[in-house]
Amino acid sequence: MKPQQLRTFVAVAEHRGIRAAARALSVSQPAVTRTIRELERDLDVPLVQRGVSGIELTEAGSAFHARANLLLEEMRRAREELVFMKAGGHGRVAVAVTSTVGLTLFPATIAAFMQRLPQAKISITEDSGTAALQKLRNGALDFVIANTVPDSLPSEFDQQPLFLMQMMVGARNDHPMAAARSIQALQDQLWIVPSINRDFFSRLFVSRGQSVPPRLLECSSFAIAVHLVANMDLLGLFSAELFHDILAPRGVGALQLRETFPLITVSIVTLRNSRLTPTAQCLVECLQAATLPKGMYPADAA
Repeated sequence: MKPQQLRTFVAVAEHRGIRAAARALSVSQPAVTRTIRELERDLDVPLVQRGVSGIELTEAGSAFHARANLLLEEMRRAREELVFMKAGGHGRVAVAVTSTVGLTLFPATIAAFMQRLPQAKISITEDSGTAALQKLRNGALDFVIANTVPDSLPSEFDQQPLFLMQMMVGARNDHPMAAARSIQALQDQLWIVPSINRDFFSRLFVSRGQSVPPRLLECSSFAIAVHLVANMDLLGLFSAELFHDILAPRGVGALQLRETFPLITVSIVTLRNSRLTPTAQCLVECLQAATLPKGMYPADAA
């Protein structure tokens, strides 16, 4: 397989058409068709077929699509590592982070990273859960910062614990249940939960021997969730690190409950057997260093 064959196939798969792929690659349509046929000949399996709405991937093509993306990203990383070793300081890194990490650790992390590698480029997303792991799987991300549970990740991923996080129930200061002291008293209240982490939310309650609150409002945006909690009779689960600087100024306080939720491990998740580029490794080191002033680092104490 040649890099150009992989790039052409990925373009056809993503644009679902020969003409659109040719336009994206700035080549002729016959060149795209020829390259796809050469790749299918090399692999001895059909990858694309004509459908009602244009080009469609065969079953083999769908399976190969993710591999092709990963192969292209690994080649880019290999090339970047060699350039880094030769010239230094140039490269890019793409990472997905949780809201807690983005709002507490990342200002210091990015400042340190840009001081060490001022020419590097960085892409940050707030994807998490399944979406982030899929991007990590196909090579779109270098690593993910995620709330993890031991043995919960598929075997294709590695996780390196970063710090432990305590979750607390948050509500606006004049919420009718602001003075509640028991989780049990909150069962019938309306809760807001991240759409992508509903199962994670449920496990926290089950771990305390509590039933999962039946009234749930799902929201995928942390900023919108905070705004709603600050202005409605909603309850939410937030990291303890967010209350002082992020939530309290918005009129959201932590309920002083007798019960506590289990500590959550926040980890650096990488694709198993995939080596980080020097640029990505530098960002990891800056992130680890940023946990020390916050007192977050002893994840191995769990």
